[in-house]
Amino acid sequence: MALIDGRNRPFFFGPDISLNTQQQDALAQGIQQVVDTTPAHFETFSFRFANQLAHIYKLGQGLILLVLITDNISLAEYGTAISQLKATLMEAPHNAVSTFRLLAGCVTLGSSALTPAAPSPAAPESAPAPEPAQAPVTPVPAISSPAAPIQVKLSADYQAVVVALNHLSDGAAQYLGKTIVINTWRQSRPAHPWLEQFELQQDGHFAVTGSGQPPLTLEQRQWIKDWVSAFLKRGGRTIRNFQTLVSGQALTPEEQRLLLEPSPPPTP
Repeated sequence: MALIDGRNRPFFFGPDISLNTQQQDALAQGIQQVVDTTPAHFETFSFRFANQLAHIYKLGQGLILLVLITDNISLAEYGTAISQLKATLMEAPHNAVSTFRLLAGCVTLGSSALTPAAPSPAAPESAPAPEPAQAPVTPVPAISSPAAPIQVKLSADYQAVVVALNHLSDGAAQYLGKTIVINTWRQSRPAHPWLEQFELQQDGHFAVTGSGQPPLTLEQRQWIKDWVSAFLKRGGRTIRNFQTLVSGQALTPEEQRLLLEPSPPPTP
């Protein structure tokens, strides 16, 4: 798979990427030239290369997605996965390459039959082919959330934490999109069972399913801060100054102290 935006270096993702940097750049340039010669109303087209079928998708705002598949892939699974991937990338098209990089490290989209890009393709053989099996497929969210979590009455401690976490999620979604934010939270959560009561919803917000009543201990507050730190560090792999951008814009000074400053040592 490859994502090309015409501004940044193309990003290739697959189990056995064998193209060096120069070959990747040449392939991306060739695909861009092919796309530039197609009619504007062609949103996708396909061509055969050796034993693989290549699909090129024009996503809008100059974004191009290349996917190579083998003949034995399930078209129903492929159609669903591609629909999810395109929708996620277009949540923040100005940052699609960074989103694609982060998504490649968080989620498996599609089958192991997806293979890396091959040498530069020729012009398409015929009129654009429809996307495989997309018509009968009902797209589903890439990440499922627990159905109807039981909401509890929160103490002031819990409520302040949940509000701050939701503000942080909203700020991060402006750069990564909600799907990536949800996956990043889940991938970065420390292995503390107590944190499992903070459940992520489909809108990227948190709901507490535990008691939510006792005051938070210093240790629990630090677990939350460790989670936030891991979340921001993972997001920073693809967005420069991610912590500064998100926390500075989304959190109040009090929320920054609540989520970012280390907890004081316990009183002896």
